[in-house]
Amino acid sequence: MIHVHNLFVELTHSQPRTYILRDISLELKKGEILGIAGESGSGKTVLSKTLMGLIKEPLIKTDGTISIKGEKYSTLSHLKKYRGRFFSMIFQNPSASLNPVFTVGYQLIETLMTFNKEMNKKEAEKEAVKLLSEVEIDHPEERMKSYPHNLSGGMNQRVMIALALSTNPEILIADEPTTALDVTIQAQIIDLLLKLNKQKSISIIFISHDLSLLQTICDNILILYAGELMEKISASDLKSDMIRHPYTYALKSCIPDINKKEDFLFSIPGTIKSNTAEDDNRCVFHDRCNYMTNICETKKPKINESINYKCHHPLLQK
Repeated sequence: MIHVHNLFVELTHSQPRTYILRDISLELKKGEILGIAGESGSGKTVLSKTLMGLIKEPLIKTDGTISIKGEKYSTLSHLKKYRGRFFSMIFQNPSASLNPVFTVGYQLIETLMTFNKEMNKKEAEKEAVKLLSEVEIDHPEERMKSYPHNLSGGMNQRVMIALALSTNPEILIADEPTTALDVTIQAQIIDLLLKLNKQKSISIIFISHDLSLLQTICDNILILYAGELMEKISASDLKSDMIRHPYTYALKSCIPDINKKEDFLFSIPGTIKSNTAEDDNRCVFHDRCNYMTNICETKKPKINESINYKCHHPLLQK
């Protein structure tokens, strides 16, 4: 479905040279759920927007290719034709993404008619009601007349999913879609996405900082740090602690375990920093890593098809 090879995104006119994404490669298969995890500032959202060709200055793609179904593109402007039809995005804040002055029905009908030129308003209205029903909104005919502020956060997120589905996409990009919701509603939204994945064979890129969630719903997970890919790991390996990179292990250690009596919550020391030209010949995570040695400060580790982690001192598998 998608193959990204050696993608670089930089901050223009920055001194020293600053990378928002550095040498990212990934692939997504049909029907797969791919998780993208990392702290805030790791480049998760920038990566998803780059795939859709949505980034603009001061961000600029400087290298790499994005292949869609075998068609290779090096220029982001060529990806515009895939928005909606192929890619659709669910943003983390539905209140900011839905237009407050138009009803839910109006926004759905407008989107349907934009992507289906042959569809008239009556047909679009019928399809909009069907979409609201698909995302499990009760009394969909009545909800069509509601404005976003009339609905709860969970309802608005369901509307966002309906809008994303209205273009009949092959890939859904979910950018932390449950962040602003309470736990019960989060579970309902996750169940809904999993149902859509199973019933429609829609591939999903699920962005989150919650590793415990990703290891439950994803097939594979990419761990990002400061714009670099630290590790590619399957959900089963993550769940059974078959972890190779210290950053992945540290992220998972931040999740409280109700079965253990701990006196404190673990946190990774230090803060995430910019990825600059100064990191060309060193591990970008070296200053926060408990396993750091001299080689970490003088040689940049590599990740490739045979080695799914970027580390000089990988952890031993259990």
